[in-house]
Amino acid sequence: MAFGSRENVVLFEGSEGVMAEIVRIPISNVLTKGNDLVTEGKYMLRVAVGAKSQPVDVILDTGSSMLVVYDDAYDKSADTDAETTQLLQTETFASGAFMAAVVRTQIGLVDGASAVVARLPRGNLAVAYKYDHRMFMGADGIFGLAPAARNRAYLMPFDTWDAGYRKDQLDLGQTADLDPYIAQLATIDIEQFAFAVQRSTVCMATDKPAEDPLNHGLFILGDGAECTDLYAGAVASVAVQQGTHYSANLIAVRIGDQVIDVPPIAPNGPAPTNAIIDSGANKLILDSATYDKVLAAFGTLNANFSAALSAGSSQGCAQTSIDLGAWPPLEIIMQGTGGAQASVAIAPKHYWQFDTIKRGTAASALIGSRPQLHGQSILGLPLFCGNLVMFDRTANNGQGTIGFAPLTDLNAAGV
Repeated sequence: MAFGSRENVVLFEGSEGVMAEIVRIPISNVLTKGNDLVTEGKYMLRVAVGAKSQPVDVILDTGSSMLVVYDDAYDKSADTDAETTQLLQTETFASGAFMAAVVRTQIGLVDGASAVVARLPRGNLAVAYKYDHRMFMGADGIFGLAPAARNRAYLMPFDTWDAGYRKDQLDLGQTADLDPYIAQLATIDIEQFAFAVQRSTVCMATDKPAEDPLNHGLFILGDGAECTDLYAGAVASVAVQQGTHYSANLIAVRIGDQVIDVPPIAPNGPAPTNAIIDSGANKLILDSATYDKVLAAFGTLNANFSAALSAGSSQGCAQTSIDLGAWPPLEIIMQGTGGAQASVAIAPKHYWQFDTIKRGTAASALIGSRPQLHGQSILGLPLFCGNLVMFDRTANNGQGTIGFAPLTDLNAAGV
């Protein structure tokens, strides 16, 4: 097979292992690095890589698929299990781009007791050797949870660890489908996971945000629906629409008694659906037309609401100016399973974030989309807050479902 061809190569390696039925892993949106606090608002957990279980702190991101870490966070010379490859990965994130050599080695997740769970002996790890500064916002890398179709790689002529290819050399290789770690977990029967979080930004209400319970949550491996102590009420099941993202059909947004219909994406448009559910975003980024209608709807309830949202989304405002009790819940209505609709309520305390940026400051989690999103909305962490959010990659004929159920008190559950 010529390296200059553009045929698609499927690279899959199975593994065997033993996995507990359900594992609850503590996560936080605050990371301590030496004496510094990393407070970017994304939720992070610790991954153990290599024969010596080197710890790396990674962002949990349902908007991407790769497991990638900085080269200075992973010492290959200390990893007797490392197998270098001819595979290369590159991607652009909101804060930068990277070039990464793919290494096969032991990979597992560190639970709250420092035990390593979900360990795979030959997991696919992308090690970034060229990247923009702080590309992962203070973390060591990113743990992509999206479907495997997002995990594009290039099969290059030589070992990528040694060659250090540049981006302008990608045409020397051929595109390849590479199973990410999240997909490889299916070999030990892990195809479901869940989030339980309470904030979409870091709560700065105390002098020690790393110790604030609001800044901590759970990442659950296994069927979250069995964690009945974590939620109450019915589960709203959203149907995932296609396989490269956790894409959903956004039908409407409700503010009080006002319902704003959201049009679908035009056939053969640049985006397959009009919404993506993304744990890597800490805003509800509504397409610009919908956002304008949402602001207007808030304005009909109170003339000051739309102006407050606009100001709060750009630079924040004094939270003493926001009476949460006067604000209505926001309801996101999406296509569910079996032709039904799935409705997820977002409380005012979640689309407004108090004590964010600094103590006493409120910020709105509602913003309008940029033109490059092609009419899509990105439904980020405000949709997760206050819910147990359950991803089942096998349901809905293999397309997947995302279930939402109101959280009970996480503190009572020992978080």
